[in-house]
Amino acid sequence: MPSKHPFRSMQAMPTRTISIPVAAPFDLRLCLNGHGWVALAPHAFDEAAVTLTTVLRLHDDAVDATLSRAAPDALRLRLVSHRPLAAAATRLARQQIMHMLRLHDDLSAFHAMCRKDPGLRWAARRGAGRMLRSAGVFEDLMKLLFTTNTTWSGTEAMTRSLVAAAGSQAPSGARAFPSPQQCVQPVAFYRDTVRTGYRAEAAVQLAQAFATGALDDATFLAPQPTAQLWDRLLSLRGFGPYAAGQAMRLCGHYDKLALDSWCRARLAELDGKKRPPSDRTVERRYARFAPFQGLALWLDLTADWHGERAAAASANAAR
Repeated sequence: MPSKHPFRSMQAMPTRTISIPVAAPFDLRLCLNGHGWVALAPHAFDEAAVTLTTVLRLHDDAVDATLSRAAPDALRLRLVSHRPLAAAATRLARQQIMHMLRLHDDLSAFHAMCRKDPGLRWAARRGAGRMLRSAGVFEDLMKLLFTTNTTWSGTEAMTRSLVAAAGSQAPSGARAFPSPQQCVQPVAFYRDTVRTGYRAEAAVQLAQAFATGALDDATFLAPQPTAQLWDRLLSLRGFGPYAAGQAMRLCGHYDKLALDSWCRARLAELDGKKRPPSDRTVERRYARFAPFQGLALWLDLTADWHGERAAAASANAAR
């Protein structure tokens, strides 16, 4: 069953519809299902209709947003707000969606590599690699913190609790992911309400750093050497190689493989072996995709999520 937000009647609320151009090939379903973020609050995904429902923070307003495919070369974004949206807020909504879907990313060099690889030709054909991310880096990092040393259901529960307890309410009653300022809460809030366990202190520090301006989106998204970004991510409390590696992908750096227990087990499964290959073997396997090694690995691991099971099998047989 598709998941839905508990929308109330919003017929009287101000509504704005925006068209966002996309360049072929672009597969909205593939982008949204690129990894697990679509399952985390405040998102809800209607698989059958290929429609994303979420809440955007536009300046001081929380706005219900519905994203769908309008035409082969365009997306439709419908916004429902508490008050009529100013032009600046409408532009911000467009910018946030383009950032979330990574529509500015140039993956042409990566897709050229994929065309030469039997297992990844599907990625070039379908324009794969634009994995959904959040409207801002703070949200991505907080959600990544909630993925460490827990089950996926635990990540969903922590994220849902934080949004419900601290997020601003949109006209529907759904809530936005809270701002850094809204997330500056006592450690007890994270332990007792969000149920983050040992992550509470790290969550507070992350919120404080963004709320005070010590960290901002540019800290992580500005052009910089991979080694510099890697060091910055590892300096965050609670971020080890796994979380930092995942954050690198969300920031557009793909040369780290970000191997974790799931990746290693999945590689063993695809190789038809009881034990996964060594990390060094995996590094050699994907070296020719530089600087997109981590993206090539991820698409191999998740090919069957997108109906490309044969491609995944072919890739591992050929390498």
